[in-house]
Amino acid sequence: MLFLKEVLGEKYEEFKGIIDAYNSENKDKQVKLANLSTGEYVSKAKYDALESEKNNVDTQLKTANSTITALKKDNKDNEALQTEIAGYKTTITNLQAEADKFKKTYAVKELLVKEGVIDPDYVIYKQGGVDKFSFDDKGEPVGVTEIVKTFKEDASMAHLFKQTQPIYEPAGGQGSNVNPFAKETFNLTEQGKLLKENPAQAREMATAAGVEINF
Repeated sequence: MLFLKEVLGEKYEEFKGIIDAYNSENKDKQVKLANLSTGEYVSKAKYDALESEKNNVDTQLKTANSTITALKKDNKDNEALQTEIAGYKTTITNLQAEADKFKKTYAVKELLVKEGVIDPDYVIYKQGGVDKFSFDDKGEPVGVTEIVKTFKEDASMAHLFKQTQPIYEPAGGQGSNVNPFAKETFNLTEQGKLLKENPAQAREMATAAGVEINF
């Protein structure tokens, strides 16, 4: 919530205290704030799905570990049960690998969203999977900015990123911030001029306004 200090000034501490107090009393309904201008927002549906997947893996790990502990304690010399224990150990190994991959995927997606990526799953797929990303000793992804840069430099990947409306620069005239394809500044005459004078920019501005044009 640090970005709110600039907005709230002296009232920041009072606001933070209210949020912290609420969160401490409502463990299942936590209030989470994000600066949308940095691309930090993730929809509640996606957040809940990721949390559910993580909790499911963690629960399976705890259950398998508890079962092994009980079997070892009560049946140390039983060959059949020792075989069963070995099976549980394999299950734990697989679950741990799944949990590790999930945590890496979540961390990569979080950084991709902050870099302005709209569809992090597709970027991960195009990169060859989460295992193609680099991680430090703590399991944190590194080099994501450089990877994103290569996608941003590819015009065919523009749809993967948040679009800002480009400046319309008619031939022989001064630039304007008006996008003739945008709903609030829709102008067929200017669209026609732009399509004739600068088709590439017309396509870019149409995309920024959520309009698809084919020519």
